[in-house]
Amino acid sequence: MNVLKIGLASTASLGGVVGGGFLIKNAISSKEKQTLSTRLTSEGFELLNDSHSSQWSTSLSKYNSKKASGVEGISEDKLKSICKELLSKDKRSEEDYNKAKRYCVVPQNISTRLSKLGFTALNTTESTHQQQWTTLATAYVTKGTGNNQIESLSLQAENSNKDNWSKLRDKCKVVVEKDHWTEDFDAYLEKAKMWCTLESISLFKN
Repeated sequence: MNVLKIGLASTASLGGVVGGGFLIKNAISSKEKQTLSTRLTSEGFELLNDSHSSQWSTSLSKYNSKKASGVEGISEDKLKSICKELLSKDKRSEEDYNKAKRYCVVPQNISTRLSKLGFTALNTTESTHQQQWTTLATAYVTKGTGNNQIESLSLQAENSNKDNWSKLRDKCKVVVEKDHWTEDFDAYLEKAKMWCTLESISLFKN
């Protein structure tokens, strides 16, 4: 192989190395971009920005209420700084994710959250979905226990064809109206998915 060919071969090899390095760098950069900000946005949350003045005030109040007695609260600017830092962190950081989800996004109640996740909440004020509620209430008699129970709601089999459906509907009304700041919000959300949505029906149909 003459000198010219050797030079061309070396250049091609170097190009392959550089090209490969570029792809690797891009792959790493792509992974680095998967932050809590992108995770929350992909899950249907709207991140707080400067136009959300009232939401920031509420979030700040809730944040400071968690401070230990005697510990001075933070300012709104400080909370914004905390949120900026949290949202830039790796999306797999669950502790930071839960904190950012609580204080750095526009609040959603259970009903809104269900909609954002693609669920359709059953009507909780009329008898529009009585047939669906009846199906779910029948299943609740035997399956609405333990971790599947909604608060203290218990349904008796002998009432299956009477008012069980409305009892479940009324309890679901309470659940879907729970707001962003409710303790155990995520647990209530899971109960709502199971017992209060159109999609719930497919879980219990024979």
